[in-house]
Amino acid sequence: MTDYQISPEELDRYLHQTSAVVGLPIAEEHAAGVKRYLQISLRMAAAMETMPLQMEDDFAPIFHA
Repeated sequence: MTDYQISPEELDRYLHQTSAVVGLPIAEEHAAGVKRYLQISLRMAAAMETMPLQMEDDFAPIFHA
């Protein structure tokens, strides 16, 4: 499993750099919540990587209107 642990400094740098690139400013009062969600996302990504998938696996249902 890939280690998705990053330091608080790296997370802070990532948040500020990516928000600048996409032009989405993050107010300081919201930064802690956004960082918390990023940490949750990293844990979800690590969990997803533990599930081996084959090309013939059905990844998701397809709905047609």
